[in-house]
Parts: sequence; structure tokens; C-alpha cells
Amino acid sequence: MDSTNMLELDAAVIYAEDESWQCDIGGKSVKLGIIFEAVNLKAEGLHRSEYPIVVEAQIFPQPEYLDEDVVLETSEEETPSRENLIWDVYRYHGGVLVNIDAIQPAKASCGVSSFVTDQQIQKEITASGQEIEVRHFKSANDALKFAREFYVLAAPTIFEFLDWVLDQPLGQGTGWDKIRMLTSKE
Repeated sequence: MDSTNMLELDAAVIYAEDESWQCDIGGKSVKLGIIFEAVNLKAEGLHRSEYPIVVEAQIFPQPEYLDEDVVLETSEEETPSRENLIWDVYRYHGGVLVNIDAIQPAKASCGVSSFVTDQQIQKEITASGQEIEVRHFKSANDALKFAREFYVLAAPTIFEFLDWVLDQPLGQGTGWDKIRMLTSKE
């Protein structure tokens, strides 16, 4: 895990990348990262408990692989910092959503992970009708602390199943289509 680099993009968003996280798009190798965002469900009117924060994880290309036109379309600065470049493109286009807790069900890792921060595990039903366990936190700080100390360490496993993750439908296309759109030079 020594090669994992983390950047803080916002008070509620961190980005992690590793040289080994990559995929092949049209014969071109694209290095990837993963964005962890603490989302306040209470602010969106979707939650009523004292644990309203969840962490959404999205696979995202490393900034050196972003398409120049996508960068020009979304960047608010002429020469943005690496952090601002990732943040601008992510805010505008997003990445490939992935359930980071699918690696190891939340309750199965609770004993190991509960020392990191206060959390509550709740069962939720996905749009496809599947029941999943989702971690909820009291604050964005707790959620991001957990992301730094637990999810970033678990992230390499997601990249072991990257083909399957990118094969999943996203509404309009798949994860492959999203990564292709963000990195294509056509």
C-alpha cells in the first residue's frame, strides 16, 4: 500500500490512486483512482437518524489520463492544480459508482473496523431489489476518517474485479463507457 497516494479534494471528498490500478480502453492503458465522498442523506431529505452520512465510492481516471476536451469543458481554472482538476471533472461528470462495502459485508468487518469511528450498519434495498448493508456515520469527518483508514486499504480488491465492476450498467452505458468518455482522445 506504499504506492497509494491520497488527496483531499473538498471537506467531504478524498481521492486515492495507485500505480497498479488500471484498465485497458481501446488498446490504451488508463490508470485509475477512486473517489470517496461523504454524502449527507439528511440534507437531501432521505434520512432521519443521527447517522445520516454515507460514503459513496466512484472509480475515476487519474488526471493525466483525462481527455483534454473534458478538462477544458469542466475546469474553472486555466492551469488547475491536480486536486482541482480531479474535483472539477468529478463534480461535472462523476465516475463509476461502486459499492466498496461489497468487498466484505459491513457486519463481517465491523469488529475490525469499529475502532476507527462510530458507525451504524443499516440494511437497504437497491433499485434492483437487492438487500445490501450500508455503513452510516454521524459526521462527514467520521466518514472520511473511515474512508482513509479502512476503505482505501480495501480498495485494491475492487481493482481485482475491475472488469466485472465496469461491465455493470450505469443507466446509459456501462462503466467502460464512462471511463472511455472521460479519457477518449477522439
